[in-house]
Amino acid sequence: MQTSEGPVLWEQTQGWPQGSCSGPAFWNIMAGEIISVQWPQGVHLQAFADDFALIATDNTREGLRKLSKLALDKFKECADKNKLHVSMEKSSYILFSKLVRGPTIKWGNQSISRKNHLKYLGVTIDHKLSWQPHVIDQGKRAMDQYQNLCRIAGKTWGINKNIRRLLYKTVIERTLCHGAAAWGHNMTSRIQKKLDSIQRLFLLYITGAYRTTPTAALQVITCLQPLHQQIQQNATYSRVARARSSSNFFTVIFSPTDYECKRSGIHIHPPNFLLHNQISFAENHIDSGAKAIYTDGSKTDEGTGSAYCILENYGIIASWQRKLDRSHSVFQAEILAIRMAIEAASSLLRPIKILTDSMSSLMAMLNPKSHHNMVREIQTLLLSHKHIHLRWLKAHVGYLDNECADQLAKEAITKGDPFFLPKPLFYLKSEIKSAALSI
Repeated sequence: MQTSEGPVLWEQTQGWPQGSCSGPAFWNIMAGEIISVQWPQGVHLQAFADDFALIATDNTREGLRKLSKLALDKFKECADKNKLHVSMEKSSYILFSKLVRGPTIKWGNQSISRKNHLKYLGVTIDHKLSWQPHVIDQGKRAMDQYQNLCRIAGKTWGINKNIRRLLYKTVIERTLCHGAAAWGHNMTSRIQKKLDSIQRLFLLYITGAYRTTPTAALQVITCLQPLHQQIQQNATYSRVARARSSSNFFTVIFSPTDYECKRSGIHIHPPNFLLHNQISFAENHIDSGAKAIYTDGSKTDEGTGSAYCILENYGIIASWQRKLDRSHSVFQAEILAIRMAIEAASSLLRPIKILTDSMSSLMAMLNPKSHHNMVREIQTLLLSHKHIHLRWLKAHVGYLDNECADQLAKEAITKGDPFFLPKPLFYLKSEIKSAALSI
């Protein structure tokens, strides 16, 4: 560090400054070493930021003690190697068992305290997995927020009913639904009553109704579903969309294979992402040196269609069209047509240009962080076939080729062969909500 008296050096033997730019990278290097350790059978390590959770499973008390000691000794060995200090004041363990007296768990020579419930990532987990302490804690937080809202407005002054309802949906309900994927399913009647009592306060606050008004009537007036049902909806969506596991909402079963998978991270290294040379938004569809393929997608009340065509001397020499479900979006139809056109053009050696009137599709392909699975496939295909170029052209301005592709997409809705494509995630939300409303 430069000072008025010259440079000053300070040797750092362990740790790193709080909030430093390089801190997360150094931590990931150290944590990655611990996670990659070969743990014994029955032990699982879960890490999130600077918190580690060790889960040990065994049928006997003595076996659980030995397994925990073996896992903690391995963890301590890695921690000592990296000069990592573990705070015993913040460390504890919980036993999920019918055993009255649990095993003695030690970190070195120091015993780790046992608790009946602990908080991890904002979710309170109790030893009986009843989730009652979590609902009580969230209820206390909701009560504090309720009192703060009461200071903003009374029954005859302050913010209006619509703003109060918006605050409940965006703040209170989000707080109460936190971690719903873990605890939202199979709720007991006791938890449902507790959630109803929490929601009732806000329903009275939103409507300004008499305190003797039934809760069901308040829910109808405000168009708000019962809180326990809303939590179960969030839990179902999280399990299907994020955890990619089948989940049931009362009698309706939702399977993850029926819906799109949201990808994360970057699948192409940034220096290799050179698609700007192959994708253009300039409205110039005339290029005598390249064969042109026109793509389009269309959606009506009957369904969705996707198609592409190749014209020569004002006649169609090659085409492709498929029928999609009503749940599929126009964006999916456009992306599918472009992908199939790229596959058809990949076998040709001459320059090929694919023209589309979907600007959103081209913008998605230029996004290196796109979460869409098919967009990522198109990006990989384009980088491996440099002779294929994508161009944008304006829709419905008299381009015969584009009008032919549009007509084929519309015909595909009624005449095309069915094509399986995962439904969009927003449709999953609407299906869960429809099931809830029918109940």
